[in-house]
Amino acid sequence: MTTEDVSAVWNDYLTSVQRLDSVRREAASAAAAEAEAVASARTELPVVQARIGIQAGRLLEAALQAGTAPPPLVPNTAEQKTAAQTVAGGPAVVLAALRQARSTVDVADAALARLDQAEQPQAVRNLIAYAPAAGLATLIQFGFALLVDDRTRTFYAGICGLIMAAMLFGAAWVALGIVQPRKPKTPEIGALVCFSPVVLVTLLFAII
Repeated sequence: MTTEDVSAVWNDYLTSVQRLDSVRREAASAAAAEAEAVASARTELPVVQARIGIQAGRLLEAALQAGTAPPPLVPNTAEQKTAAQTVAGGPAVVLAALRQARSTVDVADAALARLDQAEQPQAVRNLIAYAPAAGLATLIQFGFALLVDDRTRTFYAGICGLIMAAMLFGAAWVALGIVQPRKPKTPEIGALVCFSPVVLVTLLFAII
């Protein structure tokens, strides 16, 4: 074997060693990236699960408040199959899908926040009970006052109005507690709504 042959064999050997080292480095890098993706996915998964659970509760509550049927929150068979195919590409694909799910949850949370902001204040919503109570108390007061003597009309109008306002305010307060047990009943607003009309009617009788 000549010197040139030895040199050629040596060069082939060096090339093979370099290629082997390159393959080894790429394999190590891929293994490290895969391990990192697995660790990140394990960290991301419980966060996404927890947020989805909270969001499911908010969706159900929003549907109940709107008086509509709650949306289906469990994926059907076709959706589960599609999801399984989506994450079949390894840890990196799973991590990307989890991050996409987290982005989707962010968008849904923003939509729910806008929905919450659009709701009327609870005090305004409670008027559905307090306003009829005030109207009925005033109507009874006015009718009773017309039945008594002119000289005592103002006195009896005031007494009757205050009693009826107190009774109907209590009934409205109890009704709100039954219909909306978790919502504030804003009793100070209710008292103002129920008692103000009867006071004004009493002053009206005093003037005339």
